[in-house]
Amino acid sequence: MAEDWNAIAAEVAGALGDVGHTAALLRPGGRDPDSPEYDPMFLPDQEISVKLLGDTMVLGLINGSTILAGDRREMMAAEGTTPTPADRLRIDGTEYAIVRAEPYAPSGVVLYFDLILRA
Repeated sequence: MAEDWNAIAAEVAGALGDVGHTAALLRPGGRDPDSPEYDPMFLPDQEISVKLLGDTMVLGLINGSTILAGDRREMMAAEGTTPTPADRLRIDGTEYAIVRAEPYAPSGVVLYFDLILRA
């Protein structure tokens, strides 16, 4: 019997909502098309509510190059928003850069995103 991976993704999102916390994914608004080229104005960031669950950082991953000792690891529910390193996350008033956003998709359906964050 084949697995219903979309149902499993919904279960993962529900579990993250039950035991995790919410945060704001901040997506850059981009350049205002009505602003002049010589004096560009930028639109405000788009704020998207996301569900997260803090995870531990495996010590073997911390080597001082890509992942640093102060970095934070979070699981993010896959609910329509795909995080990228251009986005930021606001958690409890602190903004974090997204160093890595890797989808966990064993069947081609994303169950969650594994994020590495840096303050």
